[in-house]
Amino acid sequence: MVERSDELIVDNIWLKSHLDDLDLVVIDGRGAVAYGSGHIKNALPLSLDDVISISENGTNLVLEGAAAENPFGKLGIDESKKVVVYGENFDPSAARIAWTLLYNGHNNTSLLGTAFSFIRRGGTLPIVRDLPKPVVTNFISRPNDSLRADERMIKEKLNDDATVIIDSRTPLEHTQARIPGSLLHNWENGIGDDGKMIKSGEDLLNEFNAFGIAKDKEIICYCHSGTRASHKYFQFKHAGFKNVRCYDGSIIDWAQRRNPIR
Repeated sequence: MVERSDELIVDNIWLKSHLDDLDLVVIDGRGAVAYGSGHIKNALPLSLDDVISISENGTNLVLEGAAAENPFGKLGIDESKKVVVYGENFDPSAARIAWTLLYNGHNNTSLLGTAFSFIRRGGTLPIVRDLPKPVVTNFISRPNDSLRADERMIKEKLNDDATVIIDSRTPLEHTQARIPGSLLHNWENGIGDDGKMIKSGEDLLNEFNAFGIAKDKEIICYCHSGTRASHKYFQFKHAGFKNVRCYDGSIIDWAQRRNPIR
C-alpha cells in the first residue's frame, strides 16, 4: 500500500519503489504525442486541455464538480489513490494538472521532482509504450477554495499589506501589462538544475526572502492563463508557505473584465 503523504514533491527512488502499487496512479502530463513515444511504466496520459474549462471571456478556468469527476474517475483516481504527476521542467503543465487535483480535494497528490527527459536519459525508471487500462472509479470533487483566487479577491487584496500578488510571467510580459502592485517572480526562477522540476525548498525560501517575501504573507500567484502560476504555487508551498493561492483566471480574466493594468 502507498503511504499517504503531504509531500508535494516525490523523487525517482520513491516512485520506483512504489511503481507497481495498486493504489498509485501515475499521470503523464506532457500530452498525447509525447506520451505515445514513450512514458513511465503504468503511467496514464492527461493533457493540460483535459483539466481546463474555457470561459466566455477566454479564461482558462479550473475544472470542478462533475466536469472534474469524469476525467479523473476515468483514470482510476479516488480517495484511496496516491497520485503522482510528471512532465518536463521547461513546461509547467504537470503543475497545473496537480494543482487541479489538489483544488478538487485530492490532497494525496504530488509532482515527480525530475523531468521526464532526464529520467529517460538516465534510465532511472522503466520507460514503455504500452497503454495501461485503468479501472474506472468514482472520483468526488470537493473544491478547496483556499487554493484559488478570483477577480473579486484580487480587488480586495490589492492594498492589503498582508498579501503579496506574484506575477509568474517573464519580465517583458510584466512590463507590458500587469496587475497593479504585483511583484514579478518569473516561474522559471524556481526550476532546479540537472532536470529538477523545482528547486529545493531551502533554496526557494532563501530566494523569496531575498525578494522580501516573508512566510507569514498570503501569496496569490498569477500569469497569463494560470498554468505558470500553478507551478509558482508549488514553489511557494515547497518553500514552506502556508497560505498560497492560484488565480487561474490570471491576466486574461483581469483584463477582459476591464480592470486597471499597469
